[in-house]
Amino acid sequence: MKPEHTQRQTDADQHRSQQLSMQPTDSPAELPGYELSRRLGSGAYGEVWIGIDKNTNRQVAIKFFNHRSGVDFQLLDKEVEKLVSLATARHVVQLLEVGWHHEPPYYVMEYLEQGSLDAFIEERSPIDLEQCLQLFEDIAIGMSHAHAKGILHCDLKPANILLDPEGNPRLADFGQSRLSTDQSPALGTLFYMAPEQADLTAVPDIRWDVYGLGAILFTLIEGKPPHHQQQRLREIEDAGNLEQRLTAYRSALANAAHPLEQMTRSIDPALQTILANCLATNPEQRFRSVGDILSALEQRKLAQARRPLNILGLFGPLLLLALMVLFGGKWYRQAVEDAEQAVRGRVYESNAWVSRHVALSVEEELRNYYQIIEYEASQPELQKQLRTVLASPVLQQVQRNRQPFSTITNNQKAFVQEEHRIAFDQYLQERLDIYSGRVQSDESNPKLASLFVIGSEGDMLSIAYDEPVLTQSVGRNYSFRTYFHGQSEDLSRDTTPSKVRPITYTHLSAAFQSTTTKRWKIAISTPVYKDDSQKELLGIIALTLNLGDFSYLRSDQIENQFAVFIDGRRQTSNNQIQVQGTILQHPIMDELNNPTIEPFRIDGKQLQQLLQGREQLYLDPVGQAQGRPEYAKYNGEWIAVMANVRLPGKSSTDSGAPIESDVNRKQSELLILIQESYQDATTPIRELGTKLILEGIITAIVLLIAVTTLWLFVLRRFAAMPTSKI
Repeated sequence: MKPEHTQRQTDADQHRSQQLSMQPTDSPAELPGYELSRRLGSGAYGEVWIGIDKNTNRQVAIKFFNHRSGVDFQLLDKEVEKLVSLATARHVVQLLEVGWHHEPPYYVMEYLEQGSLDAFIEERSPIDLEQCLQLFEDIAIGMSHAHAKGILHCDLKPANILLDPEGNPRLADFGQSRLSTDQSPALGTLFYMAPEQADLTAVPDIRWDVYGLGAILFTLIEGKPPHHQQQRLREIEDAGNLEQRLTAYRSALANAAHPLEQMTRSIDPALQTILANCLATNPEQRFRSVGDILSALEQRKLAQARRPLNILGLFGPLLLLALMVLFGGKWYRQAVEDAEQAVRGRVYESNAWVSRHVALSVEEELRNYYQIIEYEASQPELQKQLRTVLASPVLQQVQRNRQPFSTITNNQKAFVQEEHRIAFDQYLQERLDIYSGRVQSDESNPKLASLFVIGSEGDMLSIAYDEPVLTQSVGRNYSFRTYFHGQSEDLSRDTTPSKVRPITYTHLSAAFQSTTTKRWKIAISTPVYKDDSQKELLGIIALTLNLGDFSYLRSDQIENQFAVFIDGRRQTSNNQIQVQGTILQHPIMDELNNPTIEPFRIDGKQLQQLLQGREQLYLDPVGQAQGRPEYAKYNGEWIAVMANVRLPGKSSTDSGAPIESDVNRKQSELLILIQESYQDATTPIRELGTKLILEGIITAIVLLIAVTTLWLFVLRRFAAMPTSKI
C-alpha cells in the first residue's frame, strides 16, 4: 500500500510529527494500574504506547496527549464521547478508560495486535473475493451502528480499520467524525474521500461514508484505492495551498474514468452495481445509506444461492414442458381456428345486416331526393324562368353553331352574361340555399351539391353550387350524360345532341366525376314539361350530391367498420362486357382530401363473389396499392358484405294518393360495401389465446417449481441419512 494523505494536518503539523517521532522514547508518565512496555508510534498531538493492564494482564493501547498547545480538547472530548456511545458495538475499537485530568492527558483503548486493514491488504493482496466481501460487510455493519447513533466517520480508509485476533475488522480513529447534526466540515483522505467532501464549506453527509466504504471495497479487491495514480497525486500536491489542492482533487475525480473501468479483476454484475452506487461522483446517484449497501449485499447473496436451483429447475422439467407445449399448442391452434371461424361468421351476419341497413338508408335518402327534384320541376316560377331563357336568340345561335365540348365560343360567353339567364341562376341559387340551410339546422336533411337545368337539346342553361367553382358549365352541351338520356353509360362527348333522346321520368344517373369539382357524384334528374299534358318538353332539371354526403357517411361510424360506395355497372371495352367495380367513395378520399385521386377498382371475380354473398375474406384495393404510407392501414384481410341500392319505384294512383310498389322498384348500379378488419374483429380471440398461453406457461412454471421443490426435499432427506459402516 502507498502512504495515505489525510488532509486534517497542515504541512507544519506533519513536519512537527516527523520531528517528534525521532525523539527518545522514554515513558511519558506513570499510570496507576498500567505498565507501559513500548511505544507504538507518535503524532502531532502525542504518543501511543502499548501497556499491560495489571488487573487483567491484558494488552491495551494508551494514547498520551503530550503537546497541549496543539490539542483541541473540545474535539478530543467529542471523539471520546462518540467512542463511549459506541462502546457496545463489536465492530468498533472499544474505549476502556479516560484520564483528562492527568498530566499528560490520556485515554486507554483495547489493543488489536493484528494491525490495520491497510497492512493486511499490502501483505495479502490479491485477497479472495469472498473474504473481501466478508471484511467489507463487517465494516459496513459497524458503520451502520455508528450512523444509528448519529455519528459520521468522515475518514474511512483501511488505515483506520484494525483487525481483532479473529481477523474481524474494527472501526477506529473517530478524530474526524461528526454528529449528524453537526454542520462543520471534515476532511478525509485522498482517494477515499468523496469529491464533495473536499470542500472547506461542505456540510457532513451520510453519503461521504458511503463513498468511503466503496473506496475500501475497491481497495480490498484491487489492492489500491479508486482513481489512485502517482501522476494524479503529484498534480494534486503541487496545486498550491489546501483549498487549491482540494479543488484539484475534486476536478481530478470529476474528469477521471469510472472506477469500474480501472479494475483488473473480473467481478459479477451485482457487485459492479454495488461499487457503482457507492463510488458515483454525483452524491445523488449513490446509495442513500449504509443500510442500502447491506441490503444490496444480501440480495446478491440470495441471487447467488438461488443460481444452482434455477439451473436445476430449468433443465429438470424440460420433458414435461415439451409435452405440454406439443399437445397444448395443437389444441390451442384448433381452438383459436374454431373460435375465429365462429367470430367471422357472426361478424359476417352483422355486416350483412349493416349493409342492408345502409342500403335502405341510402334508398330512403334517394326517395327524398326524388321528391325534391320532382317538386322543383313542378314550380311555375321554374317553368317561367326556363321558357324565358329558351327564347334567347343567343342560345339559338349557340345551338345552330355547335362546337366541341372543350371549346367555349363567344356566343356561349355572351349567353352566360345574359340578364335573364343570370336571373335564372339567382333563382336556382335561392332554391339551393333553402336546402343548404336545412342541413345546417339538421345534418340528417338531404344535402345537395348543385342544382341545374338543361335544355331539351342538352345545353346547360343554369346551375347553382353549394361551393364556389371556377370552371364554366353554362353553355356547354351535356346530352352525353346519363342524367340526360337515362342510359347506363355516358355517351361520347362528340355525340350529336339531336340523336339523343332525353329522359321522360325521374332518373338516377350513373356515378360520374364532376368536371368542375372533380368529386364523384350522382345526379337525380326529371323532365320539365310546358304544361300538364306532358307533351312538350322544355328541359331537364337535376340535382347532384357527392357520394360522401349521404347522412350515414356524415355520421359517426362504428370503429374499424366503414361503408364504401361502388359503381357496379357493366362496362363495354373492345366490344366485351366487363364487370369491374369502381370505388366511388372510400375513407381514404376524405383522409387525403383529394377527390382527384386515381380511382380504385375491385376486380370482376372478387366483385362477383361479393354480390353472390360468399363468406370470403376481402382484399381492399386501397391496401394493395403501393407508394403511399396512408394506404398501409387498409392492407390485410377484411370481412365484407355487399348490398344493392334499389331505386324508388314508379308511383301509381289509388283514390288520389300516390302509392309506391316494391314490384316496380329495380336495382340501381350503386352498391354498398360494409367492411370490417378481420384482424380487429378477431383480436379478442387472439388476446384470449394469448391469455390462455400465459396461463398455461404459469401453470407449467408452478408445476416445475412444485416438482423441483419435491425433488430437492427428497435429495436433502437422502443426504441427511447416515451411511452404514461395513
